[in-house]
Amino acid sequence: MDQHKVGFRMREKRKYKKLTQAELAKEAGVSTNYYASIEQGRNSPSLELLSRVAKSLDVSLLYLLNDRIDDMENRVELEVKRLKKLFQDIPKNQLDVAEGLITQAARLRILLDDNWKDILENGEYEKFSQSENQVPYDRKRPIVENYDNRDKTYQSVIKQLTELLPHPKQDRKSKLLGR
Repeated sequence: MDQHKVGFRMREKRKYKKLTQAELAKEAGVSTNYYASIEQGRNSPSLELLSRVAKSLDVSLLYLLNDRIDDMENRVELEVKRLKKLFQDIPKNQLDVAEGLITQAARLRILLDDNWKDILENGEYEKFSQSENQVPYDRKRPIVENYDNRDKTYQSVIKQLTELLPHPKQDRKSKLLGR
């Protein structure tokens, strides 16, 4: 556990909730000085105390301990903005459907990118055997199957979004010629 990062996340959430250190310390059942030292990364709290702090901040314990979640959420936000720009021409009456699809597509895209990096670093196949007596054989890594399934879903979501876009009007001559 990186106590500086944990303290930083605690401070950011506390400020977001517009609480003082004293207010949060009281709610978590710890002295203000000790709470301040945790926020500053000088002390490493017990998991029990971190759980109480997380509850007081309305976040999960995992949120305080793991900055990977923050990173992924920030990447998803950026992807949502990018997709909203791409699909800005979707009619207003279909926007509710589009919003959900855009969020889903953004999450899938981030997961696909992370899966792809793992596949590049660790390969598509791994040695596997069911027992010590069996000769190991190459098998496709589960993350490759996961990647393939997510990619199909991503393509389906993007297709649905594309279908929500208004279709350009064809001129009469193009319609007659079947173009």
